Amino acid sequence: MGAQLYFCNFMNNKKLLAIILLLSPLFLFSQARLVINGTSAVTIVEHGGTSTTPIYIELANSATNAITVSGSNGWIVSESEYNMVKWDISNTAGTYVMPFGYGTGEYLPLTLTIGTAGSSGGSILFSTYHTIADQGTGTTSTTGKPSDVKNMGSMYNSGGKPSTSDNSYNAVDRFWVMDSYSGSYKYTTKPAITNIKFSYISSAAGTASEVSSPNVFTESSLIAQRFNSTSGVGWGDWEGTGGTDAVSGNVGTVTSGAVTNTAFYRSWTLSSQNVPLPIDISSFTAQCDNGAALIQWTSQTEVNNASYTVKRTQDGVHFETVATINGAGNSSFATNYSITDNSPYAGESYYFLFQTDFDGNTNPANIPSTLFSGCGVDNATTVNGYNTTNYVEVQINSVSDDNFDISLTNMLGQTIVHENRAVALGDNEIRLNNNVSPGIYILNVRNDKVNYSKKLIIGAR
Repeated sequence: MGAQLYFCNFMNNKKLLAIILLLSPLFLFSQARLVINGTSAVTIVEHGGTSTTPIYIELANSATNAITVSGSNGWIVSESEYNMVKWDISNTAGTYVMPFGYGTGEYLPLTLTIGTAGSSGGSILFSTYHTIADQGTGTTSTTGKPSDVKNMGSMYNSGGKPSTSDNSYNAVDRFWVMDSYSGSYKYTTKPAITNIKFSYISSAAGTASEVSSPNVFTESSLIAQRFNSTSGVGWGDWEGTGGTDAVSGNVGTVTSGAVTNTAFYRSWTLSSQNVPLPIDISSFTAQCDNGAALIQWTSQTEVNNASYTVKRTQDGVHFETVATINGAGNSSFATNYSITDNSPYAGESYYFLFQTDFDGNTNPANIPSTLFSGCGVDNATTVNGYNTTNYVEVQINSVSDDNFDISLTNMLGQTIVHENRAVALGDNEIRLNNNVSPGIYILNVRNDKVNYSKKLIIGAR
């Protein structure tokens, strides 16, 4: 029978038992269990782990009861991004409870339900920590966002350029990390998550609360969101339609609802579904259609989205509304939209997409504007671009022999691929070099008559 490591209140039931972990982790060997009895707490301390030297307790046991606490009287204190618990879950499904707590005051368990097991040999590293309210200005793993989180609510401004707006006051003052990405513990096939239950310090806790002022949301509006590290915006992934919110004493909980894929992005928070960290738009295009401008776009996720508005401009200063149509409200599936501008401007113009939530707040959608070059006789050429696993393909139906500049740029505006291609009259298929890192890119296809742009997500999503 394997060893068991017990932490008991044998000194004094109000004493804190701390394990000091320096440069190497504490390993609990194969078949081991961690049992916390009484009011003891295991604190992962030092000056805090780093990305190169994480500090962690390892549980080399895939059983769901490999960590056991006595009710809610004992817990593990992490309180830093790289102060972690490494659980060798391997190819086992079930409900895993990470018994985190905050100091000696609140028991904040993180519950992860795995419906379909991952590949053998994989592990997950867990951590959680309290932050300052304005996480966008925090600079350490105990005050601000996790190391892989690049913003707290990036949107696109009216010029079609990415800008960073700090939406921290619409998120709880806590992050959770579930990391299965690197090193020897990496999964070949990641587990499929059924749901996740997050615990935070509720408004009842007074000054220790993670939801009260200067935050500007109500607890009943909280929804689980994860940072999508392959997306240019990042916070486009949300889970469920609000989940289940509950408050018991000083602790609140939010259940994610069904998790939509197995990408297993590492960093999570809870945000207001009324002002969520933003909607994910994957494409926005304008094409000529029998003398009219056909505007099409696709959303991958939507939260609290009442409507979309398409506006047009020739100078970037004066805007006209083309149409407003209903949004999907809350959706975690791809949704296609289109409107027709029957009287487009002659010559070049730009179309912009705006999103309005159910509270009446309107913001530019997180996608650059699209350039439209009029609907002259010589501009009946149509373009479409998409990517598969190994390449980017551009389809051009040209009204004549022609030449096009084709480029792929990243979200910093850097050109990754640039080619000049000749096309013949009729249908043409062009395959681009796709030897680029996973991420989000803008495909541009241009000449003196056509200007086509589309956002492509390359690699795992």
